[in-house]
Amino acid sequence: MQIISITGTASGVGKTTVAQFLLKYLWSFSALKITTRHEGNCPRHSECDVCETMKHPYTVTVDPLQINQAGKDTALFNNAGARKVVWLQAHSEHLQAGIEEALSHFGKTDSIIVEGNSFLHAHDADLSILVVTPREKKIKRSTTQILSKIDLVAINKYADDSESDVAKARERLHQIGCYTPVYIINPRDEGFSKNKIFLKHIRDTIGQPIHTCQ
Repeated sequence: MQIISITGTASGVGKTTVAQFLLKYLWSFSALKITTRHEGNCPRHSECDVCETMKHPYTVTVDPLQINQAGKDTALFNNAGARKVVWLQAHSEHLQAGIEEALSHFGKTDSIIVEGNSFLHAHDADLSILVVTPREKKIKRSTTQILSKIDLVAINKYADDSESDVAKARERLHQIGCYTPVYIINPRDEGFSKNKIFLKHIRDTIGQPIHTCQ
């Protein structure tokens, strides 16, 4: 089993977008989405109601009708080309058990992209990517706790982000002691030349081909 972990410095940095991007260009990858129950106020300030409706220690969802519900990240992964999509919802204290069960739904030779900050707190990955974006300055404490497991950083750049904005994002990483290799990407722009550099590094690292990035 080969695992690529996608984590982020904060909510809204583009983890899902980067995961979609990789699923589009990597061959035969599946996807695991992890949602961890938050205690107290939701840090995402969203209205997904997942935390409020979780009645079990963890739930693993593989039902296509639930996976493919419009607007869910799992549906986005499926549409991006994932061979199989699994969704784990877990209370933090049961995360380890939930991850083990979720991974059991994949084959031993499967390649998986895992999207969710909590994964690296309970499991190792073959390649760990930290996603940041110049427009989000916040860096969660939970991110600093897994820096030793991060293999590379993907700066998720928008078209209107300046070079100065990107440089400041790098500096924020240095301030927390993150000096891993950095790749600047724009997953929303297929013509962005640095996307190819990022994808080539992924290909070389995992030893699998990628689709042509136009």
